[in-house]
Amino acid sequence: MRRHARTHRAAWVIALSFALTVLAAIPASAATPTMTASLTTPNPANGANAGAQTTFTLTVKSNQGSLRSLTLAAPTGFFVGSATSTSGNPNVSGNQTVSVTGLNISGSNTVTVTITAWPQCTPDSPNTPPNTWTLNASQNGGTTYVPVTFSTTVNPSSSCKLVFGPIADQLTVPPALTTTPVSVTVTRANGSTDTTFTGPISLSIEVDPGKPDDATLTGGGTPTTYVNGVATFSTSLDVAGTGYRLEACNPTVNGEACDSTTGDGGQFLSGIFAVYNQKTDCEQGKSCFANASIAQQVATQVTANGQNGKSVKAGIFSVPQSLPGSLGDLSLLDCAGYDEITEVVASFDFNGDGTKTVVNTVSAEQMKEIANNGVSYLQTCFGSSLPFTDRFNNPAVFDPTLGLFVGLLKDCATNKKNPVAPCIVSRQGGGAGTGLITYIAADKDPGGARH
Repeated sequence: MRRHARTHRAAWVIALSFALTVLAAIPASAATPTMTASLTTPNPANGANAGAQTTFTLTVKSNQGSLRSLTLAAPTGFFVGSATSTSGNPNVSGNQTVSVTGLNISGSNTVTVTITAWPQCTPDSPNTPPNTWTLNASQNGGTTYVPVTFSTTVNPSSSCKLVFGPIADQLTVPPALTTTPVSVTVTRANGSTDTTFTGPISLSIEVDPGKPDDATLTGGGTPTTYVNGVATFSTSLDVAGTGYRLEACNPTVNGEACDSTTGDGGQFLSGIFAVYNQKTDCEQGKSCFANASIAQQVATQVTANGQNGKSVKAGIFSVPQSLPGSLGDLSLLDCAGYDEITEVVASFDFNGDGTKTVVNTVSAEQMKEIANNGVSYLQTCFGSSLPFTDRFNNPAVFDPTLGLFVGLLKDCATNKKNPVAPCIVSRQGGGAGTGLITYIAADKDPGGARH
């Protein structure tokens, strides 16, 4: 019986020895493979300028086995535009991830991927880790490599912009104000929106048509909402005028401190817009902006002297309402040979037939300054985004600075039921020494108001 027990003990020892041998025989090649990789830019220390186009060069080598595919994920806030590769099939998805398939990289071979990307608009702060790229790759059968990460330092902004959306004209009935939404989008040099931008944006008055520091901007300190790179403000101005521009500012993007009152370097400006005072600027008995009929004050000119040898003694300088951001400095709009005096009241009425009728009322005081004092001498110097034939049957001259065709309006043909816009409909005395001049224009012609 003792000998039988020894026999069983010996068998147990042999089995244990065999099991230990199997565990020790796991091949080293079954471990996760590694790769050698680098990601560089032309800038010192592999940095990039905020918002600017940057070329990144990725080089990858497999340390064991054959690399078949790779993916490189860009840091949050970067916009990846394109990728090319020395081998395989490169692709960019979601402007965030570069992938290359169809590779066969082993031994001393390498694959080089050239990537065009635009960094985010908020540079790294000293206490924030650099932006991190993550490289993953795999072999046949799905065996993955040890991931590799790279850091990119973003230098202060040089190519980011703050872009205004359209600003509607405002109406004020002192002391009440009508607030107007103002949106500002943070964009890179290629026009893409940096949806991760979190830096502060403030507004200031860059162009005030009144006296210096005349108007006060409310709601210009911080956005009421800030979503996906778009800041929205609820703002208003307390003084009527027809030549306002705002400036948007972030100290990093603008490269200077922001002044909340007087404007700064004039880098990121809104389109031209107006603030109307309902008590003094709108035609009596009508409500400004109530519907399609608009009564507005527009800065205009009544002029004296002739032009091109023609017997034109005076004229009104008036143009349709502008589209925000579409025009240059409208104070440069001019029909040559005319002296200027200012201020008429203009009512705009959209007729529903593709045209709008504009009636300019010239005060008695203004009429006294017109040569010969007669309404028959009133003419309209018109700025249009559409070509037209002027009073002398010449094509209106395009002014590239304004982006408008400029010239004196002809009189509408009296024998046609539907005259061809733009043209002058009538000249009349408005009572108490005032003068009226009526013209029509295409209702979809943005033109621009002289500010």
